[in-house]
Amino acid sequence: MIVLVVANAVLAVVSVVFAVVGAVRPAALSHSAAPTSGEKFYSWMYAVRAVPLGCAAAVVPLIWSGPVCAVVLIAAAVAQAGDVGIGVFRGERGMVAGSSVVGVVHVVTAVALW
Repeated sequence: MIVLVVANAVLAVVSVVFAVVGAVRPAALSHSAAPTSGEKFYSWMYAVRAVPLGCAAAVVPLIWSGPVCAVVLIAAAVAQAGDVGIGVFRGERGMVAGSSVVGVVHVVTAVALW
């Protein structure tokens, strides 16, 4: 069980790192030579959602189990599913794979800690 909780925390922190990188250097994730003001705006919007949700998904399972933990992890998994959809639309295989793995680990952890 501890391995699953630690893996969940690590993957959640990786998601937070990607969100911060996207906010600080939007071109790193958008692959634009010169990100537009819109890309910068949306990278900040993404980070505002992803950083607190990712931090909660990393920390809550270390502190609580049960319904509170499950709700946080399922919310994080739904956000990851949205990222999978965006990755499919944009043809970003790495985004699809990464977000799929993180989402599945969130769901498995939620079920295990319920």
